[in-house]
Amino acid sequence: MKISTNTRYALRFLAQVAQSAPQRVTTAAVAQAEGISEKMLERIAAKLAREGFVRSVKGMGGGFELARPAAEIRVTDVLTVMETPYLPHHCVEDPQHCCKMAEHCQLICLWTQIDQAVRAVTDAVTVQDLIRG
Repeated sequence: MKISTNTRYALRFLAQVAQSAPQRVTTAAVAQAEGISEKMLERIAAKLAREGFVRSVKGMGGGFELARPAAEIRVTDVLTVMETPYLPHHCVEDPQHCCKMAEHCQLICLWTQIDQAVRAVTDAVTVQDLIRG
């Protein structure tokens, strides 16, 4: 499973926001600190805000803050929102989208085991864990 750049940047952004709490952080500050394109980070931050991970506060002292505690934001949650599809193979999540071989698929067990292994790790790691190192 390949994790996209958007997802990696989303996790880095969330970690920076969490680490800056209770101060708000701007996309410009995170972009500079992380060496990320500010324009790309703005799109990612907007998506994270729409999905309820962060809140955007306008005006003096504005910026982004977490919408819920860092200890409650699992890496799985971020992967699910940022990756399409999240699972290593879409058959695991939605059997209706399987290929012609779905009824006789010899690999579905493999895809399921990979999914379970990945989720075991990503379910156990939160943004709080990321900032702890």
